[in-house]
Amino acid sequence: MTQQDLGEDILSSGELATLFDRSPARAVQTSGAAVTAFVLGLAAILAVPFSLWMTFSAGLAAVALVASIIGLARASRPDVAGGLLASLGLVLALGTLALVGLRYLGIDTAFGDGSEATIRDGLDWLNGLLPKP
Repeated sequence: MTQQDLGEDILSSGELATLFDRSPARAVQTSGAAVTAFVLGLAAILAVPFSLWMTFSAGLAAVALVASIIGLARASRPDVAGGLLASLGLVLALGTLALVGLRYLGIDTAFGDGSEATIRDGLDWLNGLLPKP
């Protein structure tokens, strides 16, 4: 719709400006619990392949599980976003807890232990690129 379609009398009287002033956009915030759940769930799923970090990843997954439930509850409000982040955090936390549970049942899910030397060599190479103090 162009300015000619609106008519000059509507634009000159300011009725259109008052219409836009009366209907402001709602301020939407992202739930902090949803962001926390996603970040902790991601850290937990990245740490679970290593047997040394099993307890740490289980603890992160437990906190992410609680935070995702809180995040889903808060994201159900109309002025709060983050439902997808909370859902992804929930899935990552449950996946981590499932892998830890399989390890307790005797199934070896620590597939990252064999790649520790490769990761260490890569990190040493990256550290070599930085200037020495």
